[in-house]
Formats: sequence, C-alpha cells, structure tokens
Amino acid sequence: MDTGTIILGIILFAIATMVIYSWGLMRQKKKPADLMNLLFSKGMAKVKKELKKRGSVTAGDVEQICANLEAKIPFSKDRAVVKNKKDFAQKLLEYMLKTGQIEQEGNRYKACHK
Repeated sequence: MDTGTIILGIILFAIATMVIYSWGLMRQKKKPADLMNLLFSKGMAKVKKELKKRGSVTAGDVEQICANLEAKIPFSKDRAVVKNKKDFAQKLLEYMLKTGQIEQEGNRYKACHK
C-alpha cells in the first residue's frame, strides 16, 4: 500500500469517529427536552381520546388521566414520569389552549372543531 492511501484512510476514520461522537453528544444534550416532548404528546393523545369519549373534561379529569404517565425513548434506559400530576395537567391544558386544540367553557374543556 501507498503511504498516501494509509494517511488518507486514517484521516477519514478520524473524521467519521468525530462525526459519530458529536452526534451522540448532541442527542445526549437534547434527551431531557425530547423526553418532556414525548410526555406532553402522550398526555395530549390521552386527553384527546377522553374528549372523544365524553365530549368535555375538567382539570381534575386531566390530572387523573395523566397520573401514571411515563415516556421512554427507544434504546435508552432514561424515562420521564409524571410526579406532580396537578402541575403537569395545568401545563398540558395551558399548552393545548394556546395551540388551539381545546377551548375552555367555565371549568370544563372541550375539543376545538376546525
């Protein structure tokens, strides 16, 4: 083998290692935010399903729906679990109101029909 080919191979291997390592670091940094997004999306899906069944829900109903909610990223041992269901339910309802997924009528929440 030519010396230039060997040096080029070593450089390409070093670049590939650097790219894979950087990608892993970026994923590790974003993991808490990804877990919270996954937890919120699971909570929204459960609330929407309950809204289809009942037509409307209260904040207490949302607390019960989200009581044992858990999110896990595939191929990772890290998990996000709802510890304070009242706080989580309030933030979830605020987000769903802000994004126009639900509307508030008194102390009840209904699905928005667009």
